[in-house]
Amino acid sequence: MNVPRFSIIPFNREHQKSGFCCGSSLLDRYFSERVGQDVRRNLTKCFVAIDNSHERIAGFYTLSAAQIPLLQLPEKLADKMPHYHAVPASRLGRLAIDKSYQGEGLGSTLIADALMRSSSSSMAVYALLVDAKDESAATFYLHHGFIPCVGAPHTLFLPIGTVRSL
Repeated sequence: MNVPRFSIIPFNREHQKSGFCCGSSLLDRYFSERVGQDVRRNLTKCFVAIDNSHERIAGFYTLSAAQIPLLQLPEKLADKMPHYHAVPASRLGRLAIDKSYQGEGLGSTLIADALMRSSSSSMAVYALLVDAKDESAATFYLHHGFIPCVGAPHTLFLPIGTVRSL
């Protein structure tokens, strides 16, 4: 029987964070110093990818509630919406892969997991929303089918219905 290489599970205080290094000092510092507090305060949910062969954190992402102003949806999507001020979303706040696992497709796996968790939520969620930190990150999300918000090209979203139809 093949054991999957990674298990994606909710973060808890017992996870060993000390060796994690993704190459972004902001993300590394957030993960080592703040993620536990944010989870305890229920400001975010964090999910970690554990390398099953080394019991090591290979990557993580955070999810929280959000909304997308209707004016930021492309017209063809906004026209299909009720005339609310905003639509509910799940925000992919942070996504990071340890340097030793970068380039192996784990980022795509974590996005898929975030989409699955968002679509199976007991809360109504129209889309997965992300704020790309730079042009490279925006390109990564565009490659995965995300759509730029009107007037905010580094804020991108992927309708959950897209995932459900796959």
